Amino acid sequence: MASSKPSPDLRPARLNALGEFAASIAHEVKQPLAAVTLNAEACMKWLDHDPPRLDQARAALQVVLQASVAASAMVRSLHGMACQAEPERDWLIVDDVLRDVLQLLRGELRQHAISLGEEFTLGNYQLFADRVQLMQVVMNLLRNAIEALKDVHDRPRALALRSALVDDALRISVCDDGPGIPASLAARIFEPLFTTRPGGTGMGLAICQGIVQSHGGCIWSEAGLPHGAVFHLSFKEYTLWTPSRS
Repeated sequence: MASSKPSPDLRPARLNALGEFAASIAHEVKQPLAAVTLNAEACMKWLDHDPPRLDQARAALQVVLQASVAASAMVRSLHGMACQAEPERDWLIVDDVLRDVLQLLRGELRQHAISLGEEFTLGNYQLFADRVQLMQVVMNLLRNAIEALKDVHDRPRALALRSALVDDALRISVCDDGPGIPASLAARIFEPLFTTRPGGTGMGLAICQGIVQSHGGCIWSEAGLPHGAVFHLSFKEYTLWTPSRS
């Protein structure tokens, strides 16, 4: 009877894969859990106010619920990717997805005094994509920008999220005014387990690249001017949603 144990030659590869999967989960759930903590604390503050500010507390609890759902969905998405399951894709209005991501990050942006620029110009243009995975990519890029901006103390901290049609492609851009990416490291930032931050997992950008490429798109970075970094996502296949008329 054949043994069910993996051969010794396969064990290191499987251990490496499990390590990458664990690092991926740790990386992906960090932001939704941070949103849960920040907004739960805000809710307690609004409830302790005299008189209680119920509208603000209700809004904070809504973000807690959204972040909890997002964390669960991201873990399921990563598990599906590891098992090579088919993603759950549909036509999505991209600007709506971007607004949903920002809803989870506004508390942290306020906490770190980061000003946010929103430039959404796609309107009803749609992308055929897995909603959770698209949110993962944008959230990863925004999280990286926030981490970079924490080290800025000599100028205002600024971050921008943009959407537009550029060169006949649907483009999403994340721009920050942080220290930027050293030119000597720029070619390696999408490598799995490569990180420039102490305590980083090195999985975020690798996950982003895998998701974007699986959707037929491309991702790249460039230096920001005069400071920071810019990450672009570009997709050639899109459509314009037209409301039906009764």
